[in-house]
Amino acid sequence: MLSSQELVQFRRDLHSYPETGWCEFVTTFKVVQKLRSFGIEPKFGRQIINPEFVAGRNEKAVEAAQKAALDKGVSAEFLEQMGGYTGVLATIETGRPGPVLAVRFDMDCVDVQEALEAGHRPFDEGWASTNPGHMHSCGHDGHTTMGIGLCSWLVENKDKLCGTIKVLFQPAEEGVRGARPVAESGVLDDADYFFGNHLGFNLPTGTISPEPGLFLASTKLDAEFVGLAAHSGADPHKGKNALLAAATATLAVHGIIRPVQETTALNVGTLHAGQGRNVVAPNAFMQLEVRGETEEVNSYMREEAIRKIKASADMYDCEVKIVKAGEATEFKPDRKAIDLVYEAAIPVVGEEMIKKMDLKLGSEDCTILLRRVQQRGGVGTFIIFGCETKAGHHQRLFDFDERVLDIAVSFYKNLVPMICGFK
Repeated sequence: MLSSQELVQFRRDLHSYPETGWCEFVTTFKVVQKLRSFGIEPKFGRQIINPEFVAGRNEKAVEAAQKAALDKGVSAEFLEQMGGYTGVLATIETGRPGPVLAVRFDMDCVDVQEALEAGHRPFDEGWASTNPGHMHSCGHDGHTTMGIGLCSWLVENKDKLCGTIKVLFQPAEEGVRGARPVAESGVLDDADYFFGNHLGFNLPTGTISPEPGLFLASTKLDAEFVGLAAHSGADPHKGKNALLAAATATLAVHGIIRPVQETTALNVGTLHAGQGRNVVAPNAFMQLEVRGETEEVNSYMREEAIRKIKASADMYDCEVKIVKAGEATEFKPDRKAIDLVYEAAIPVVGEEMIKKMDLKLGSEDCTILLRRVQQRGGVGTFIIFGCETKAGHHQRLFDFDERVLDIAVSFYKNLVPMICGFK
């Protein structure tokens, strides 16, 4: 089993070269190589992805990431085997009948420029991001490391276990893009138990929450408006103003009447339009998201947003193409799984460090995988491993207390035998 020092070293190696969603080619390679060193031959890339359900994938960024991976020592043969997609699934077969347990860890980074300045530990110690504009500022480098630590323990202890354990290293969690294509590939359809986790939230290191709070269902949308260019002084009447259509849509979407009994959220995050000062704007591009406490409320928010975007385009005689760029569903954990987390956590951190939280955690596409397992008769939940952080998630100075890596692996060392131990 990997030592504490080896876990920290692996995390810092991942931290030094972060990759955004659908571009985690170097990260996938590192995970596969480490698993092979344990004697595990994993599935990866297209083997665990259903391309029909891929959303929010920038082809130019993917191509650039593959070229960069070659420069970082990833072989052309390995990239070809990946089939243009990222992610890894390690399956540990004990050879004895028993349940199937799946655990998910995400592996992508955030589009943030890391602080390259004195006082920021990764910079001071030489393991800050070397990939400009990309940073592990949400802790997914830690999550991936937890999964590697778990796999190293599973290989050494599988003779004491029964059933099958699947460890998923999921791509593209940011923007809630990666879970659906993995779910639709069917690789977790036989899971009887499913768990996901996240570190941080500036909770005291050693805190474990089996009941973290509320995840909102969410839909991410891209809207592309197409109008017609014209001279803004001589012939404005001959143009079709996509900028005004998009601006009107922005205000209309933010004016959606929301159900007062339920938690909702909505945001138009980016808006780009036009070609020149004296040209009627022939194009505009908008990125937005809606969220709802339940799938029903999120669906209402989504359909209202789409309706208002289309109506705004019609007002200015423009065309609009709306594409789903990501999704998550509501969080409905199972009591049976929650109770297992409580039982596994007590020997690791003590009863006083186990907290039921009421965090408003935004959205998490792990819910898509959880729902898939539940629809087939399985149970699961999501766990928070608290640890102090130097700044908030998604901030340029983010760093976390690395003791959480050992805590998480120790927790899973307790949890796995409860499900896949000899009875």
